[in-house]
Amino acid sequence: MEAPEDLAYWIAWHRSPKMGATRFAHLRRAFPSLKDAWHAKAIDLKQIGFDDNLVQELILHRQQTNIEKSWQQINELNLNVVTVADDNYPNLLKQISDPPPLLYYRGNWSCLDYPALAAVGSRQITSYGQQAVAKLIPALAQSGLTIVSGLAYGVDAACHQATLQAGGKTAGVLACGLDQIYPAANRYLAQKIIDSGGLLLTEFPPGVMPLTHHFPLRNRIIAGLCRATLVIEAAAVSGALITAKLALEYNREVFAVPGNINAPGSVGTNELIKLGAMPALTADDILSAYNLTAATPAQARPTLDKLSEQILKLIVDEPLHSDDIARALSLPAGDIIAKLTLLEVAGLIKDSGQQKFIALE
Repeated sequence: MEAPEDLAYWIAWHRSPKMGATRFAHLRRAFPSLKDAWHAKAIDLKQIGFDDNLVQELILHRQQTNIEKSWQQINELNLNVVTVADDNYPNLLKQISDPPPLLYYRGNWSCLDYPALAAVGSRQITSYGQQAVAKLIPALAQSGLTIVSGLAYGVDAACHQATLQAGGKTAGVLACGLDQIYPAANRYLAQKIIDSGGLLLTEFPPGVMPLTHHFPLRNRIIAGLCRATLVIEAAAVSGALITAKLALEYNREVFAVPGNINAPGSVGTNELIKLGAMPALTADDILSAYNLTAATPAQARPTLDKLSEQILKLIVDEPLHSDDIARALSLPAGDIIAKLTLLEVAGLIKDSGQQKFIALE
């Protein structure tokens, strides 16, 4: 498939390591088209305010970039691309100070047509955090919100899984290329999101690894996509607090789950409430910001896939370690851990200690 000419130059410029959102926007304003910018001389790039070193690096990038191959890679990986100039670029994200010029995605883009809630928190989720996810997220998802999170360990993964279990829509925002799912243990979850009609998206081109400085950039997308952000658990220093701070900067609502004043995982959420975030005690507390009311949760046991049923049969009588379950089923440990987390959020199993799980039904 041949790339539309304009889009080919968007992708080519976007792949430059020196072309962040602010510079990209400046480049678009300075030239009639990105094709014109691509063929501009060094003196033209200097005249728009780029210094000598930057101009040299951009010219080197142009010399080393094969536009046709860049587009071919997008096709081979079955990725889609939306630019900030497209009509279907998310309106709320476009309103932030530095919207990503491009978004790469897999899955159902229409997930973002619905009101979206950012649900984030600590990578070290506690049993209290699990309970908060189980109480809030299914009702929010069943009430029509798309749950947006970062596909990380802990609270992020639990929110995605609880949404899927409730039959809702969820979008995962990555801090790397879509061919570099991180963490690797959540690859099964990422595929489950796609298979269930959800969405994976990122501003990072294929091949880009999850570097430390990418995560705050990822967080601005999570906050920017959503009318409100919910922080479920957060220590005193946490990426979830960065997301909440960005949401406030974007004039969006921030909710936080209050916690035990002695619990390290609740220091950040309690501080947010102290600073003016709204406490999230029920789904209705959050839905009021969207002028929605909570759906009545389904009481029947959710329909389970084959792997879930196999796991439950193994642990119905006695607790088993996740590694033992993986060995018994001849599956990767990461796949089993992801499924165990989903089952725990659904209230079907519990961790009896040291990653030994037992069925509750």
